[in-house]
Parts: sequence; C-alpha cells; structure tokens
Amino acid sequence: MKLILPIKTIGKSLLISGLLMSFTVGNPFNNVVSALKKGNVDELSHYFDSMVEITLPSNANSYSKSQAMVILKEFFANNAVKNFRLIHKGNSGEGSSFGIGNLETEKGIYRTTFFFREKGDSFVIQELRFERKRE
Repeated sequence: MKLILPIKTIGKSLLISGLLMSFTVGNPFNNVVSALKKGNVDELSHYFDSMVEITLPSNANSYSKSQAMVILKEFFANNAVKNFRLIHKGNSGEGSSFGIGNLETEKGIYRTTFFFREKGDSFVIQELRFERKRE
C-alpha cells in the first residue's frame, strides 16, 4: 500500500520542523548577545575558545577559559550590566565573524567587540574587547 501525502502537508511539516529546530539549536551569535545583555559569564563561556584574549580598560591579556571566566565575573561584578545593544556584525573571512556593540553598565558605556572563529563544527570566541566609551 502506497502512502501519498499532498505537497501542502509535506511543506507545512517541513516548515514547522525548521522553526522548531531554529528555536532549540540556538544561534551562537545571538546567544552571545543575549549573555552580554545579562552580564552572564557562564552563558558566555560556553563559546570561549581554549584561550581567549580579553581587553579591559585596565589590562589586556590572553587567558585560559577558566581564567577568562574569573576576569569577566569580576568585571561584571564591578560594572553591573543594564543592557547591550548590538551596533554592527559582520564576517572577516575564512570562517571568522565579529560583533560590535555598546555595553551599558551602571558605571558607564563600554564599546564591546567580540570575534568568533569557526572551529570544527562550532564557533568559538577568540577575543573580547571592552573599551570605555567617551561621552
């Protein structure tokens, strides 16, 4: 016995499946923006490479994933996040992408830049910059 489904039924099923997958898988770029909006280092660290370059107003250095978490937790503890607004995102070629935005904190605004690189079948953050914005 052959089972014949109308094209409309198949199309609707594929559309619904695609929508459900987009909500469950998540987009690393959007997840990083969401984590920055909340100042959530644990969420942000899911995307850290094994070594992450972090630039803060007081210092710049490369850190292991666990060291980077400590540095950023301290930064966010001293600069309670109010919001993060993404201004620009783009690709810098060869599997790399970046985002630039303003991190609004209780102590001021920081121009924030993050750089992703494709590593295997995922994207990892290689660099985060927080530069105090002159008002």
